[in-house]
Amino acid sequence: MERNKIDDAFTSLFFEYTKKMIKNSKMNIDTTITPENIYQLAHKENRDLLFEIIKKSHLPGSTILGIENILKLYTLAQQGKACIVLSEHFSNLDVLSMFTRFYDYPDEKMKEIFEKFIFIAGVKLNENPLVKLYTEMFSRVVIFPIRSLSKMAGKEEHQKQIELAKKINIRSTRKIRELRTQGYVFVMYPAGTRYRPWAPETKRGIKEAASYLNSFDYFCCCSINGNNMLPEQHEDMTGEKYKKDVVIFNFSEVKGTKDYIKNICDSHNSSFAEDKENMKQLVVDSIMQELDAIHKNTEEYRVKYIK
Repeated sequence: MERNKIDDAFTSLFFEYTKKMIKNSKMNIDTTITPENIYQLAHKENRDLLFEIIKKSHLPGSTILGIENILKLYTLAQQGKACIVLSEHFSNLDVLSMFTRFYDYPDEKMKEIFEKFIFIAGVKLNENPLVKLYTEMFSRVVIFPIRSLSKMAGKEEHQKQIELAKKINIRSTRKIRELRTQGYVFVMYPAGTRYRPWAPETKRGIKEAASYLNSFDYFCCCSINGNNMLPEQHEDMTGEKYKKDVVIFNFSEVKGTKDYIKNICDSHNSSFAEDKENMKQLVVDSIMQELDAIHKNTEEYRVKYIK
């Protein structure tokens, strides 16, 4: 099969697997997010089926690079340090593919590490039961996306929703603070959404990501090369097409967050405390540049597997 060629038969197979998963799912539970249910532990009943169908879509050459870096970050987390992965985001299958790569990796340690990942996820991944069927398989703290909150700002008809969203985010922030030193590794997408080529602003990191970063001790970046489900302009996550591809995750060097932020502030003759809003954007812009660089290097490695 040609890379990037949509396969209708394979898309149908994907949804056949979805039907098999329904009876063992909790897809209709917690579809509405409140401050009381923002922390959701993985429901793993369908993991075997998920692994089977996602692995079918990963072509030879699919792997994880930078193993030594994620091992180091995990070790730091086990020592009580607050650790986070800042990742690219291209597809609704990004987490599912990461799970498959970690569980398919020869070193059993990778499964242990993956089970300590907590994803920072948006509320819309709970709202549609068919989408939640997949997201529920992974532990996550649910937030109300800043991009969505910004669109409602100043509109009286959205005031109640805005108030609820703020309460959700306050509770989520508290939960992250509670869990961050308990051996977990958080995974966050600093762009706040999937990258859509027709909307270049979706590739720019949101400045609020810098606030999350500032509350952790160590971080690494993760590029994602390859995509089994390209976003479409209709924005219906259940109507996107499935295809096979070479999928590679690449984890970068582990860095101390405080030193990283300080170096950026020093290079601009400023301080995070005094010029917080401007520095937030500069920090997250730097992260996005690092992700671009890692992605480019990984693509040079991946190209030898692409026919």
